[in-house]
Amino acid sequence: MSVTTAAKPKENEKLDKRYTIEEYLQMEEFSLVNHEYRKGKLIPMAGGIAPHSEIKGLVITALNNALEQAGKTWKVYNSDIRIYLPELDRIVMPDGAVVTGKPEFRTDRVGMLLNPTLVVEVVSTDSEAYDRGEKFRRYRTLPDLQEYVLVSQTKPLVETFTKNDGKWFINEIAEGLDAEVLLTSLGVSLSLSRIYRGVVFEENKPAKSPSKKKK
Repeated sequence: MSVTTAAKPKENEKLDKRYTIEEYLQMEEFSLVNHEYRKGKLIPMAGGIAPHSEIKGLVITALNNALEQAGKTWKVYNSDIRIYLPELDRIVMPDGAVVTGKPEFRTDRVGMLLNPTLVVEVVSTDSEAYDRGEKFRRYRTLPDLQEYVLVSQTKPLVETFTKNDGKWFINEIAEGLDAEVLLTSLGVSLSLSRIYRGVVFEENKPAKSPSKKKK
């Protein structure tokens, strides 16, 4: 399908304008950069480094395997999914999400999920404040959300937050490759050794050998 030049503005022009959700979705189908949508404004999302991408993929695989072993047919979504926050008129992009009921979408053009049960974010040093603070507060406006999972990118550490009687509490802190984390909303556990299988953390990378000076 051809796209007019007007539908593909330059990146700087995108950020200066306000768009309808329909315009945003049309541009995202062809954009090389993913954006979140905040009341008509487009917010570019930085691309993740290799460990971030690896961990995201491993978490999705671990979720699918655990649910299959438990005989559950719930839907698991990767970071391609977008979540619409009706109360805030915002669209955010999680690193993973699970729906235990029938998935509900605002539109099927790109896919804007309305009712995630569980959301996963892989936390880097740069994104930690946002993922723990502002983004978590936004997710909490979703009535169906029951569990929020933060997976560290820098060490084997997973934290879960769950909702009880409308209030959110930290539920589990699992640390170390021998640990497991219980996902209460799904009734399954994930092994951190699987979530971090083969991941080389930045602080564990071998130091470069000093170069020898030529005589």
